[in-house]
Amino acid sequence: MMEQEVFDQRDMTILIVDDEPRIRDFVRMNLELEHYRVLEANNGIEALDQLRDNLPDLVVLDVMMPEMDGFETLKAIREVSTVPVVMLTVRQNEQDRIRGLDLGADDYIAKPFSPRELLSRIRALLRRSLMAHHRGKPRS
Repeated sequence: MMEQEVFDQRDMTILIVDDEPRIRDFVRMNLELEHYRVLEANNGIEALDQLRDNLPDLVVLDVMMPEMDGFETLKAIREVSTVPVVMLTVRQNEQDRIRGLDLGADDYIAKPFSPRELLSRIRALLRRSLMAHHRGKPRS
């Protein structure tokens, strides 16, 4: 029987990347209610700076942004990191979903979205990420 890993969300940092302040605020509020630390970026360039400077545990990434779109940002993230990435976007056709997942997104959620579902998917990804990180390490 597999032992359930328990993690403290207060130790987890999530980067929200979206050019719409209302969306960032809404997602941030829901994450903070769950005691996550939250970083924000307005576009892909800011996101890459935040990723380099702060090493978030997960990224919530929009697709349609100025300067560097979410697909370009995801490619750049995958060149330097395996951080879990959830695409959160109005672009919901099958081709976009497949493109995002094939570029390395761990999940793809269409706007409008359920905040409860987003939080559940984030918890699942963080749990798997932690389990993979700790796999093979001796327990103390």
